[in-house]
Amino acid sequence: MDKEGVQFRRWGAGDAVFLWEMLYQSLHVRSGQPPFPQTVLDNDDIAHYLRDFGHRAGDDAEVGVDATGRPIGAAWCRRMTASDPGYGYVADDVPELGMAVMAEWRGQGVGRRLLETLLVRHPNMSLSVDDENLAAVALYTSLGFARVTAIDSSTTMMRNHAAS
Repeated sequence: MDKEGVQFRRWGAGDAVFLWEMLYQSLHVRSGQPPFPQTVLDNDDIAHYLRDFGHRAGDDAEVGVDATGRPIGAAWCRRMTASDPGYGYVADDVPELGMAVMAEWRGQGVGRRLLETLLVRHPNMSLSVDDENLAAVALYTSLGFARVTAIDSSTTMMRNHAAS
């Protein structure tokens, strides 16, 4: 698909269902493994990334839409806490990133643009990425994320840019 006509905007309440779909899409399925059942989103360790999104200080998202207005990707962040950490948790004051792009739009710069825009508003973020997801690791590294810790095949990365 052509990038022509793609627009990027801040999320709104009407994007909630799409954000949940993107959360599902963001779950990396390792090579040779079956996709997760949709019910994986009911697990507390996954659902806390979006449950009641918009009601916590710091909840934010950027959405990409195609020329017809159909959402094609999203990047979002949320501050987790030490008592309810995410997979990429580093500190209560560092929002954790989640993002995904619809399959037919991957590799066309949509994810990069979503993340670059979100990073303007939240220059310090953390994330968790499966080491097998080489394209994601390359994107995050190119935007200044660095490895913090690794457990098995999952790496926590953080981008820490001092305010200027």
